[in-house]
Amino acid sequence: MDIDTLPDMLRVDEAAAVLRISRSRAYDEVAAFQRTGGAEGLPSIRIGRTLRIPKRALLAWIDAQLGTTDAA
Repeated sequence: MDIDTLPDMLRVDEAAAVLRISRSRAYDEVAAFQRTGGAEGLPSIRIGRTLRIPKRALLAWIDAQLGTTDAA
C-alpha cells in the first residue's frame, strides 16, 4: 500500500491496513481519541455517523509515536 496514493480522508479500515493492525483495534483507538478529546488514540473526525482519519493527521500521529517531528 503506497501512502501517496491514499485518499486525504481514510476510513477506519483503510487506516488499520496502513498501520497493519486489526479493524477492531483501530476502532478502539478511534474511540479513545473521541472519548479523551484527542489526548489519546488515533486521530479521527466524525462526519455525521461516519468516522474518517485525515491522512496528514495519521502521518503526524505516526511521527509523534516515533518521537520525530519530520513529516514524511
